[in-house]
Amino acid sequence: MKKLPPLPDIPEQDQTPVVKALLGLVEQLIERVQQQDEEIALLKDEVNILKGEKKRPVFKGSKLDKNTEPDTS
Repeated sequence: MKKLPPLPDIPEQDQTPVVKALLGLVEQLIERVQQQDEEIALLKDEVNILKGEKKRPVFKGSKLDKNTEPDTS
């Protein structure tokens, strides 16, 4: 899934009630789109399994500490 662009920072003095309502609505819609993307991926996996194919592999994130560098010796 493409990452959605971040919402612009709007100074508090520029946020009218309408702008605040719209920002709240946009945040709700972003969450809903993310949930739907996850559900679509699960359903695609289920369809592939029913077709006799393999589902997508799940990759785990790196467990390396971001402050340490891997040993290169």
